Amino acid sequence: MGRTLSTILLCIALTLAPIGAAHAALLKLITDAETEAMLRDFTAPLLKAAGIQKKNLPIYIVNDRRFNAFVIESGAMFVNYGTILESQTPNALKAVIAHEVGHLAGGHLQRLREQSEVQGQLTAISTVLGIGVLAAAAGRDTNGDIGRMVSAFILGTASVGQNAFLAYRRSEESAADAAALKYLERTKQSPDGMIDVLDTLQRNQSIRAAASAYLRTHPLAEDRLSQVQNKAATSPFRNKRDNPKDVRRMDFVKAKLMGFLERSHSVLNRYPNSDKSLAARYARTIAGYRAGAGNAAIKQMSALVKAAPKNQYFHEMLGQMYFETGNPNKAVISLKRAVSLSPNEPELRLIYAVALADTDKRANIEEAIGQLRRISATSRKSPRPFSILARAYAKLGDKGQADLAAAEAALLNGETKLARGLAKKAQQNLVKGTPAWLRSDDILSLT
Repeated sequence: MGRTLSTILLCIALTLAPIGAAHAALLKLITDAETEAMLRDFTAPLLKAAGIQKKNLPIYIVNDRRFNAFVIESGAMFVNYGTILESQTPNALKAVIAHEVGHLAGGHLQRLREQSEVQGQLTAISTVLGIGVLAAAAGRDTNGDIGRMVSAFILGTASVGQNAFLAYRRSEESAADAAALKYLERTKQSPDGMIDVLDTLQRNQSIRAAASAYLRTHPLAEDRLSQVQNKAATSPFRNKRDNPKDVRRMDFVKAKLMGFLERSHSVLNRYPNSDKSLAARYARTIAGYRAGAGNAAIKQMSALVKAAPKNQYFHEMLGQMYFETGNPNKAVISLKRAVSLSPNEPELRLIYAVALADTDKRANIEEAIGQLRRISATSRKSPRPFSILARAYAKLGDKGQADLAAAEAALLNGETKLARGLAKKAQQNLVKGTPAWLRSDDILSLT
């Protein structure tokens, strides 16, 4: 998927704060403006229904094909891309999100920590502070991401004490299910999505039950499904269907994820050439681009842009293709249009800035710096704009500002020693007392 502009597989390693250093896990995350925007919009009403005031709840997409989602103690939510692909409807995906919001609203993460302390198992439990939809019903092995560790711990228990912990955990899952139904009703959505999710979990559990005596005697997903079905029967929105706009939006996201992350034959099986829908064409175009048919993909993506000229993500994808095939000037045109259609989407503005800087035209580089400064002013917790800003300033020969931007990026990455060294270096090329010099002095005081 190319260089720094790649919007789908910009995989980064993230060490999760609540996890002990000895058990720190690295997640491969997918950064994509289209998918992230959909998840944010699906989540926002549910957070409001739960009384959670955190408007900018971090939501990350995990590069994992399995059906799972989880939250961690700091409040961030993680959704496997496989969950999006396997959710048959937006309603089902919203039910998954509602379940996770239920854990956050119920304070289950803190209670999980307290329960583990009571049982004298804090060290073991500190590796599984992510609570997910699958936590009490599925899982495979202990090698890999946090989602695996959560599930594997549940399935791998043997002692009486651990089983007591699982009984406690089971009640938390049921509570989150009940909360999810409540939030779905408050947002006037059908409870059927929750039933579909638990039906999937039940099938997964039946496959894995042979590996666990606990699961053989405690049909967790079956019990949860039965409880949800009983409660859902009284919902006034039982027969309500998804908003067509949500369906269309999710179709496009699935197409993009399939095109970039699945094998070509899987893409064609799901989106055969006989399917002339925009979503199917989107998936096949991306799959062809990934396979190396760059020129043909650009032609097909241009046709999609013509068919849906107000779809900012089609413009974004065309811009990405131009950029990664060595034509940043054409990329700038497409990406500028994407930003104009969605001016509040920082990810689009970020890749627009990358393309501008890559043209090596001074006016474009200066414009890129302006775009990056706008992003960093509203997204200071992300090191990415500062890293690109450092390269842009370096191209202009502004060593002081380049080192200051690099220091900001290092500080946000937790590399305090590097940040301090860069801040000192920046001050050598900045005028004392200017805002830039004072900011470098702030970094020195922080490190």
